[in-house]
Amino acid sequence: MENKDDTLFEVENVEKAKKSVLIVSKDTFFINKMKKFLEDFSDFEYNIQSDISKFLELPQDKVLPYLFLVDGNLGQISVAEWAQTLKMSFPKIPLVVFHTNKVPLNFEVLKKNGTNHIIHINYDKEFVIDLLLEVIPYDFQGNNIPIVALNVISYKDISPELDLNFDVFFHLPNNHKTILYRKKGTRLDEAKIKKLEETHQKIYFKKTEKKDFFEYARTAQTFSNIERPVALTEKSLKTKKLIFLIMGEFFNQEVNDFKAGRNIFDRCKEILQEYRLLDDYSPRESYLEMIKFTGEVRTFYSDAINLCIYSAHIGNIVGFNKEKIESLALAGLLHNIGLSYIDNFDVNMNPNELSSADETIYYTYPDKSVLMIKGKKVPLPPDVSDTILEHRVNLDGSGFPKRKIGEKVQSLSKIIRVAYEFQALTCYQQEQINKNPAQVIEEMKEKAMSNKLPIDLNTILALSKCTKGPS
Repeated sequence: MENKDDTLFEVENVEKAKKSVLIVSKDTFFINKMKKFLEDFSDFEYNIQSDISKFLELPQDKVLPYLFLVDGNLGQISVAEWAQTLKMSFPKIPLVVFHTNKVPLNFEVLKKNGTNHIIHINYDKEFVIDLLLEVIPYDFQGNNIPIVALNVISYKDISPELDLNFDVFFHLPNNHKTILYRKKGTRLDEAKIKKLEETHQKIYFKKTEKKDFFEYARTAQTFSNIERPVALTEKSLKTKKLIFLIMGEFFNQEVNDFKAGRNIFDRCKEILQEYRLLDDYSPRESYLEMIKFTGEVRTFYSDAINLCIYSAHIGNIVGFNKEKIESLALAGLLHNIGLSYIDNFDVNMNPNELSSADETIYYTYPDKSVLMIKGKKVPLPPDVSDTILEHRVNLDGSGFPKRKIGEKVQSLSKIIRVAYEFQALTCYQQEQINKNPAQVIEEMKEKAMSNKLPIDLNTILALSKCTKGPS
């Protein structure tokens, strides 16, 4: 996904430079999608181009580019030509190619021609904003900072003994407002931290202050006596980057050898190691690990990470061995990659809002996820694919893919189905009332016992037991 010699965008007197974004495409859908991605960047101006010869006729001193966004569906030859031409004239301007599964691209060739980044257009707006905030000098101000420009902070990374060197925010997604909670130079005392934890209130730092936050969090960790004092927020950002790289391997259509599959597998294993999912935990400890990740805004990334973590810990709670726990974690991590086949899809969308063609794809996304894994020859344990295929299957035959009543559902699939339900009910969604995790589990238990929720009751009972105290 990322060029090795990629550097931050540097330009003299950048404050005076017009923020002109050049969009290269012939497709109105693509152009509108780019503008939608960038709607929070209120001072961007758009220069739409579709003909390279006409673009070359423009006086260079009138172009004043700030960012190049190129439609990968123009095809390998056209995209490479645009990349080479733009970089010859403007070598320091970041160039991003957006692609889909429809038009295969050779990433290596495009990078040689000057492309800085290649990203899948359907995968996630959060990844796009993360990328842009890395390559362009942009800082959001005031109380309209979008949630995608903020990063949630783990309370374990805050020390009451240390002055903050970054601003701390609350975000109110319902009215799209961001509230400054603590200024840099102040402290968060222990009582405030405890209260925030008890109320499940999320706090954030601006992604543009990431370097300052890391410096603070690493220092804060030295005040603790925990083993392996690595900042948890930094760990989260690292795993997000790993998923970004994993998806790049899947989407590079010209590479289907064993090396790509091995890269995917190694990065998946690295994520499991980062979250220590194969360590020894008591059932209660596993539950406490799970609830650290509840209450976040739902994205493709959070769905993948959370289902990985929830599935592994629920597997531990019901007594599975390490091999099965690893398979559950890997299945959770890769379960939703098939959703990349749906144009303009958001994980918070109701499938009924999709066109009939896209709705059909949606109900086959578990199959598409498995086909993508097999296409890249990822050396996963055999039960991982089966678990992904069945992660939306209910015990009564409902869900998808459809099953006959009484048809056996494998044990790992029962676990990941419970984990999926827990994720859906504990993430932040505008139409959903925030509930604490224990309350969600009790409601799941009551519905399962009254046959209103056809998921595995024994798993729910084991999970419910963990919410009540040490075990």
